Amino acid sequence: MSEAAKPAPEFPEVLTIAQAAAYLQLHPQVVYRHVRAGTLPASRIGRTIRFKRSVLDAFLEQTGWASVHEFLRFREERAAQAEAAEQVRRRRRFSVEVD
Repeated sequence: MSEAAKPAPEFPEVLTIAQAAAYLQLHPQVVYRHVRAGTLPASRIGRTIRFKRSVLDAFLEQTGWASVHEFLRFREERAAQAEAAEQVRRRRRFSVEVD
């Protein structure tokens, strides 16, 4: 069966760490790391961690565009830094040639 023909797995509304990792296509340790950092919405029931699928979907929708904007801002900053560094190199090379 080809990759495109495989049916999407069904996930319950409340997910465990392993199910959330499969749903998000991440390694379980990465999911744990995001939960500890507070970057992934999760609920604790005693010592267990659970995720609501609809909350994860909303989180992905909300943060997806924010991530794109953050990446574009980062790329612009890096380009500006590279241009500034190039200007410094040109000035140094010119000052050495003139001296």
